[in-house]
Amino acid sequence: IYNSSAFGILGRNTSIKGENMVINNSGQSSFAGTIGGKYNFTHCTLANYWNNGFRQFPSVLLNNFAVDADNNAVLADLTEANFNNCIIYGNDNPEILLDEIEDAAVVFNFKFTNCLIRFEDNGNNFTGPNYDFNDITHYEGNLFNLEPDFKDTALNQLIIGDNSAANNKGNAVFSSQVPFDILNVNRTTAPDLGAYQHITFPE
Repeated sequence: IYNSSAFGILGRNTSIKGENMVINNSGQSSFAGTIGGKYNFTHCTLANYWNNGFRQFPSVLLNNFAVDADNNAVLADLTEANFNNCIIYGNDNPEILLDEIEDAAVVFNFKFTNCLIRFEDNGNNFTGPNYDFNDITHYEGNLFNLEPDFKDTALNQLIIGDNSAANNKGNAVFSSQVPFDILNVNRTTAPDLGAYQHITFPE
């Protein structure tokens, strides 16, 4: 899914399962799961290298509310939001936003497992338990701020190369669930993160 003026995919209190999916170049978020819902993404490349002006949202946005006409927040359960063996990257920073209104009446369940994520909080603006990258209930086996080595983001060529930090970093449990990449290359041994197994780029 390329070149969307707003969202690559916008989920609103719905259920979405994505495998071997590639999204890039979105005016807002490449994926937004809003007003709660249920989302499961395995071996997806959720990137955003939008360069047609300022974007205010990251590649991946999750929230558990909508604001009604009277400016009241209406809450809903984020039953689950799982990202497994994914690459979440882009030309902004950070590239994930967990926009939760805390309320004991609703749940906000999410987990990133074996993902390559761009997230540098240089201004210390993102605090609280949702951004505790040592909490294995939410984050496990992830890599942060390392080079994905995409072939050409301007041309939406998001296959990864020999120098990608994503190479051989996939969790075999998830790669066995999606045993072939988006180009039908077997990934059951030494799985890479994202939708593509890496290649050697021509000189």
